[in-house]
Amino acid sequence: MSDDFGFSDDELDSLPVDTLAELETNAIQFTQTHTQAHTQAHTQARYFKPAAAVKAAPSSDYGDEIGDEDLDDAVIIDESRSTPAIIQGLQRNVPSQVVQQEHFRQQSYGTIANPQPSLADRQRNRPIPPPPPRFSQTNQLPQRAQIPQHDSMRAEQGSQPSLAGDNAADEMRRQFQELLKERDALKSEVNAKSGEIAIVRSKNDQVVKEAQRKEEALNKLHADKEAKWKREIESTRIAEKNAATERDFVKQDLAEEAERVRRLRRAQEAEKMGASVTTPKKKKPLPHRDGFDDDEVEILSPSKVSPSKFQRRLAGSPSKLGAKRKRKTVESPVGALEVTNADEPVEDKPLHQDLILDDSIIESLGKQDDRFDFIGTMLDHRVSLDHARTIQELEKYALPSSPDESFQSILLGKIPTLGFKRPQKDLPVDFCELLISMWSNCIAEKYYTPIYLLMDMLTLALELKTTAVGPHITDTIVPLAQLTADIIIIPRFQTKPTNGHEKDINVSACLAILHIVALGCMSEHQHIVRFWKLMRFDFVLVMLSTNHPIPEFEMMLRILSTSVFRDSFGAFMGDSVQSTQVVNNILERLTYPMSEVPLLPGSSEKMDLSVLAKLRFQVIQLMTSMTRSPFASKAMAMHPLVIGRLVGLISDEIDDLYDYKARHEESARIISLTTRLLYYIVTKFDDDIDMQKKLAAIRGGSQKYLLCLSRLNFSEDDLVLESGIEPDVAGCALEMLELFVTPEEGDAIHSAFSGS
Repeated sequence: MSDDFGFSDDELDSLPVDTLAELETNAIQFTQTHTQAHTQAHTQARYFKPAAAVKAAPSSDYGDEIGDEDLDDAVIIDESRSTPAIIQGLQRNVPSQVVQQEHFRQQSYGTIANPQPSLADRQRNRPIPPPPPRFSQTNQLPQRAQIPQHDSMRAEQGSQPSLAGDNAADEMRRQFQELLKERDALKSEVNAKSGEIAIVRSKNDQVVKEAQRKEEALNKLHADKEAKWKREIESTRIAEKNAATERDFVKQDLAEEAERVRRLRRAQEAEKMGASVTTPKKKKPLPHRDGFDDDEVEILSPSKVSPSKFQRRLAGSPSKLGAKRKRKTVESPVGALEVTNADEPVEDKPLHQDLILDDSIIESLGKQDDRFDFIGTMLDHRVSLDHARTIQELEKYALPSSPDESFQSILLGKIPTLGFKRPQKDLPVDFCELLISMWSNCIAEKYYTPIYLLMDMLTLALELKTTAVGPHITDTIVPLAQLTADIIIIPRFQTKPTNGHEKDINVSACLAILHIVALGCMSEHQHIVRFWKLMRFDFVLVMLSTNHPIPEFEMMLRILSTSVFRDSFGAFMGDSVQSTQVVNNILERLTYPMSEVPLLPGSSEKMDLSVLAKLRFQVIQLMTSMTRSPFASKAMAMHPLVIGRLVGLISDEIDDLYDYKARHEESARIISLTTRLLYYIVTKFDDDIDMQKKLAAIRGGSQKYLLCLSRLNFSEDDLVLESGIEPDVAGCALEMLELFVTPEEGDAIHSAFSGS
């Protein structure tokens, strides 16, 4: 201890060893606010002992008076402001300081036997001030028992460090609270950042997955297009190769024909100049080249013939071996020319002419053979294998106006004059016109019994010579076939009886003839336009009714497939307004089976679903072919029912697809083809179409449209139920879905289907 405080080491030695430590510990405990009342009471009872219990220090030799030097070292304690502070580190350091002081004192001074009087002994008569109040007490409490002078002074000496410790503790407490607040703020910020990062990562994953899916769809689409282009290139290359081969054959045929014509011209010119009168030279083969005829040279052995005959054979031979025979004068060439008969040139002239006309005769015979083949095929015609020849059956029928002249006699009487002095191609046309005239007479006289024979024979002729005959009989056959079919289809459309004419008139045969003629007219635009100018629009609409059998409906679809033009579809009306109205009526009839299950003709039973699926597929094929025409495409887009019925068809077929019925494959084909058609219409005429208005044409149209597109978008072709759907259908559905919904709705749909 330093001497500045006025205490000696002996005075400190007189105190118990643990007194200072206990006092300091008691002072620290005063500063702890969380200490309970019983703890404070226990501490007071332990450390603030009565004055009698404290060991008395040696008395001073100078009495109890306090000198001036004691006043210099006196410390004045303000008890009202000496509240101890909480200093955590002080309690841990106190025992070590006491031990160090004791150890230092013993080393410096050793053991003192007679200590000097302590400060307490010199001041024992001095009044002891009251101790400082405890932390939990007030100044109004009664004063405790007085403590010795030296204890009070030691408490006074520790009051100043306690005040500093109080300020330091407050500062540390404030810093600790700030650190806690900063920690909480950092935790909140970290949590917020973590949430933002999770949201961004989730959106990024969705964007990446969506991009990958789009990329896969585009890759599939590009692969399909590439495969399609390769197939088209290969087919084009094969067609080019075939065309080159055909061109070479044509060139060769042309060269041969030109050569034949040149030979004929030279022969004709030679005949005009009289060159044909000249006798041709006789060609004699002279293989031996020895001047003798070959028939005169015979090598015979003399032993095989008699000597007289052998000598007779050798009479004209040279007498010497190797010598040449001398010819007689009469055998000279001059003599031979003088005795030549006049009949010889007459025999050679026809031979020369035959050689010249050989190619032309063969060509003419070939023409006649082709005509004879066609006529022979027609005369050999049979309606069926177990039926007699048609030419024989026609013998039984005759017009009411001329009962003595049968159809057989009329036909056989006209055949010899067919194609007379006319080109070869006119013979089949004349024969078909003859049949059409007989058919027309039957309709005019309402004699329907033999019509089926004439129609069947005419069908065979058209099948043999479609392009050669079809365009030339269009003006007569098209009105006649429609007029004949009207006898049956009009009463059937009005659900009236047909008076038994169905056994004589076959509507399917009439439609088949119209279809073959239309195909024959497809080779040239003017012919097919003329065909559809002759077709009546009411006939087309009546035939598209479900009151007729399915084969007749399907045949009418095939005929309509030939009417797709750039600026028209169906029958020509001349006026654009009327044409649009006709097309709208046709589309309404075409799309009716898509939204309804029709009844069977003349029955209350519904059509079989498998038959209906095939019919729907053919209708979708026809509508797909109509997209080649800008006029027809816009008509489908602007029609009030087409888009809605297409959506309803896709929705119904998807439901059947997931039910996995027997017609699973047909449903998948219909879904793929219909989705492509709907995608073309929606994307091409997006600005002109009000989708909400179009979808309102069917019940729940918007919901069906949204649901079926979502199903197709998330479909997978490797699953069993979705195996038949084409890969590009999902991409088409996605684009249509993006045009219909907002981004928020799209995210909701994506999360709904992804979660499921």
